[in-house]
Amino acid sequence: MYRILVGLAACLCGMVVWAQETSSRVGWNLTAITEGEWSMTNGKTSWINYLEAGVDVGLWKGAAFEGMAIATYQAGGAVDNDNLGLSNIYTDENKPLRLMQVSLRQFFGKYFSVSLGLRNVDADYFTTPATGLFTGAADADYPILSLNYPLATFPLSAMGIHVECLPMNGLTLKASVYNGVASDAFNRQFRFCPSSDGVFTLGCISYELPSKGEQAASYTLGYVYGKTPSEDGSVHEKETGFWGLLEQPLVLLGKSQLVLLGQGAAMTSRDIPCNGYWGGGLVMNRIARNDMTAGIVFNRLLFADGDETDIECTIHCHITSWLSLQPALHIIHHNKHNFVAGLLRLSLELGNEH
Repeated sequence: MYRILVGLAACLCGMVVWAQETSSRVGWNLTAITEGEWSMTNGKTSWINYLEAGVDVGLWKGAAFEGMAIATYQAGGAVDNDNLGLSNIYTDENKPLRLMQVSLRQFFGKYFSVSLGLRNVDADYFTTPATGLFTGAADADYPILSLNYPLATFPLSAMGIHVECLPMNGLTLKASVYNGVASDAFNRQFRFCPSSDGVFTLGCISYELPSKGEQAASYTLGYVYGKTPSEDGSVHEKETGFWGLLEQPLVLLGKSQLVLLGQGAAMTSRDIPCNGYWGGGLVMNRIARNDMTAGIVFNRLLFADGDETDIECTIHCHITSWLSLQPALHIIHHNKHNFVAGLLRLSLELGNEH
């Protein structure tokens, strides 16, 4: 497995470097993460590794090819058995290659774009600065999505169409339609079969206001609706859900900025595994000379098997411009158990601006 991961990393590095040298219209990124986890409650430990490579290749006028692949490896299994998720890079199954995005994007003018192909919901909707700091899976995508639908959240993807419109400065409209069942298997990813797999739709409206600090104020309201297969193979309707996100700068202390984070989601029906979720927190960016970022977040999951609460404290420290270290502490309360777990994450990020 180690040889596979190293070989994949070498190939991806070579590909993106070659692409950078041969065309100024090629953007690329490479992210490698290794993470150690320790449950202070039961003593269980785990080692998690994640590798991601992405390319954005300019084609004809206004068009680009978007590609992203990941490799994952873990030893020790999950240190927890909660629903919120301790780590947003953990997967049960080790795989040397998963395709997350293979799509074509076409801009029509400056304010409208359409992307068609293999897509991932997390990359399309849930990559904001404040939520991106935290290591918990609930901050990477909303639990009403990942726990209620077999859709294209990490580490899965699905065929779909994604539309973005910018009608005015600061305002963004997004809408997507995905195959109802996502997968990480090559022979099942590239299919769009509403009759057998169902269909899943997602959209949002976002407004962004510039601020004096590093991060702008951001307000988002979104919806979800899907038809997914039932256990007997038929397709049945899922009730509509709604979600919202607020990232509001509060005060500027020198160059450091304090940001309020608020997020929540609810389904219109309670006859499903997860009928609601909400969270709130604070993030302080550009701390000290090396621009550290620290945060605390409180997440609450309303689940059929019992409600769950996770409090995460973390700090992201830049060692160099491309290497960072991030410790995090999770305190999780479930109606059946409580536990405390910590993790230490080392991240390497390389890439160019396209």
